[in-house]
Amino acid sequence: MTALALAFGGAGVAQADPTAVLIDVGGAGDATFAPDAFGTGGLTETKPASAPSLPNWGPTTAHPIPADIWHTSRYLESTYAVTGLTPGATYEVRLYFMDWYFKGKPGKRVFDVAVDGTKVLTDFDIIATAIARGADGTNSFGVERDFTAVVGESGTVTIDFIRGKEDQPQVNAIALVPVTP
Repeated sequence: MTALALAFGGAGVAQADPTAVLIDVGGAGDATFAPDAFGTGGLTETKPASAPSLPNWGPTTAHPIPADIWHTSRYLESTYAVTGLTPGATYEVRLYFMDWYFKGKPGKRVFDVAVDGTKVLTDFDIIATAIARGADGTNSFGVERDFTAVVGESGTVTIDFIRGKEDQPQVNAIALVPVTP
C-alpha cells in the first residue's frame, strides 16, 4: 500500500487523502486513521489487553484496517456527522465493529444504525454476525458492514448508532471512501 499524505480537513482533523475520511473511533489515530472526531454522544473505551481478538478475520472483514484501530470504540447512542465532503459525491461508508464485552454471547448487544436518516442495520448483533460466518465465539471478531451514501448539499454524511432491543450500540472505526465512477 502506498503511503498516504495527511491533509488537515474540517475541524483541524487529519485525514488520509483529501477525499477519504478514516476515523479511529474512541482512539488517537495512527498514520492512516485520524483521531476520533465528528462524533457526539456515547462514551469511549479501550479493549483490555487480556481480551483475545481476531480483528481482520476474512469471513467478516472485506477491507482490513490496522489492528490497533479495532481496539478502541464508542458505545452508547452516538452520532457521527462527517463534514467537508463534496456534495453529490458517492462514498462507501465502512463501519467496523468488535464486541469484546459480550464476547461469545450473541443477543446481548442488539442495535440499529442509520446513515443520513435511513436505517441500514436493524437489530444488528456483532457477535451473532461473526458466529453466523463461522467464528468460534471464544475470541472477539471484527465485523465490517459497508453501505453507499450520496453526499447532500450540506457536504455532510450523518451516521447514527441507535439503541435497539438489547444494551447499547458500539462502533470501532468509520471509513468514508470515495466511489470512483
